[in-house]
Amino acid sequence: MGDSADLDLAAYYAAHLPADAIDLSVSSPAAAPLGLGAWRDIDSSFVTPTVSEPLRAAIAARYRTLTADDILVCAGAGEALAAVVFATLGTGSTMIADRAAYPSALNAARHCGAEIVSPASGARATLAVLTNPGVPFGDIRDTSGFIAGAIAAGAIPVVDEVYRDLALEGARLEAAADIDPSALSIGDLSKPLGLGGLRIGWVATRNREVLRKVDRELQLLSGGPSSLSVRAAIVALGSFDRSVRDTLESARTNSVAVYAALARHGWTVRKPEAGLTAIAFPPAPIPGEALAGLNAAGYFLLPTSVFGLPGGYRVSLLAEASQLNHALGMLAKPNQSPLVLATAELPPIYKPSPTPLDEGRRLVVLSKAPGAGKAKTRLAARLGQQATERLALAFITDTLALASGPGWETIVSLDPPEAAGRLRALAPLATFVAQARGDLGARITQALTAAATAGPAVLIGSDTPDLPASILSEAFEALETHDAVLGPARDGGFYLLGLRQPIENIFAGVEWSTETVFERTARNIASAGKSCAVLQEWQDVDDADSLASLAERLTNADSAPATRAVLESLSVEAPRGA
Repeated sequence: MGDSADLDLAAYYAAHLPADAIDLSVSSPAAAPLGLGAWRDIDSSFVTPTVSEPLRAAIAARYRTLTADDILVCAGAGEALAAVVFATLGTGSTMIADRAAYPSALNAARHCGAEIVSPASGARATLAVLTNPGVPFGDIRDTSGFIAGAIAAGAIPVVDEVYRDLALEGARLEAAADIDPSALSIGDLSKPLGLGGLRIGWVATRNREVLRKVDRELQLLSGGPSSLSVRAAIVALGSFDRSVRDTLESARTNSVAVYAALARHGWTVRKPEAGLTAIAFPPAPIPGEALAGLNAAGYFLLPTSVFGLPGGYRVSLLAEASQLNHALGMLAKPNQSPLVLATAELPPIYKPSPTPLDEGRRLVVLSKAPGAGKAKTRLAARLGQQATERLALAFITDTLALASGPGWETIVSLDPPEAAGRLRALAPLATFVAQARGDLGARITQALTAAATAGPAVLIGSDTPDLPASILSEAFEALETHDAVLGPARDGGFYLLGLRQPIENIFAGVEWSTETVFERTARNIASAGKSCAVLQEWQDVDDADSLASLAERLTNADSAPATRAVLESLSVEAPRGA
């Protein structure tokens, strides 16, 4: 864990956010409305953390098992985290936390002289801190599992839950304080209601011993929030559910335009499960002078380096799409297809499973790298070269995400091989190799034979981006009892070929790009005295009609997110009457 100011969220905002700038990365909604009547005849004295029974009762009502006595009110979630740390840690103690923990928790632990270790360390600790939903990706994490692990490590479980009510799909998350009586939940009014200026946060727990210690620290810090904020917070909590419902509806609706604007400029998006921001990666690293120019024009983007993740930027799902599109256009280099730019700096978006590989299994992806007019020539005649290259990159992005699943070693046979530097971030555990010279049969034979000499191997292309992972599993299972496996394509070819061992002359007499490719290949396998399993039919994409069919399949599907985003931005429609 570093101390660099470059990676500190608060420090970056203080140094780089211009006055009156349009913050394209804002993570909170516009402030929820407060009735003017709430401001009449207000006592302006200060309120201690354990006073204001009505506010603590209103907060406790957000939980399933808590009462007002289980709530401490403070000046924002940042102060709540710092107070918990100060109350529990000292010199030589240990806190379990990842880089997603809010800076106030990390810095307070350092001030206490505590050691900060990662959740994977297996160390004993006094305190364990989790942010759920996670930062910066907005991923929903296993609170129950975290609490069990923290308790096993001897630590008090603390969960920063400021985004708990902002699940984009499904119900709000279960609170840590409701799951276990020893756990602490941290909340505030900033993220769900946009009322950060009120400086209202809280610690919620049934752990009364810890609660008493935290109360003492809060009294030494701010002493408690102002009564003006307390009164306003009570009013705001009265319409909490309605305000959050409206915010989530706006985020879901507006995100379509936000994702389309990002796709239009070649950005790759990691969509969140919760929260109001997505993480987006540009097609090439953005120079510092370009960001400075963006600031000078009145726009602000937050780099994910402040979260310890280089290469990306946080983008608000509530951002005005026209403003976002204008800002992204300012960052793009003129007269250059955005997807031809180097992507070597992109961090991995799809995280490979740590599941051990099934011994000997290899999955080969045969692909041409997008760019320089190399990919999808038939589609380019219809869509144009730039749009086709964007689509080709989306295809390979989704294919490599599929290929990076558990159960096999992944080999990418790439043309040209020097493009591996641009694509390696999409499959960081894959092996990239040069594709052979010759026709399609020669290239498949070389790649698949090299892989199958050491065990069962399956080959796919990058033109079936929505291929289900279950089909790959079925292919490897078929090779346990058959010498070969074929996946027939709708155009008479095949989308998948698997071999238990190399088969000679498997493509003898095959006329490529004809309706007889599958039939002749299957006949050659049988003529060699080998058994062949046949999978379900699937459609690869190589022309406008098959692209339209893909758009139809993805209309209500969760698969192929990169492809779906590009298709939406290109307004590719399903075929009429389909």
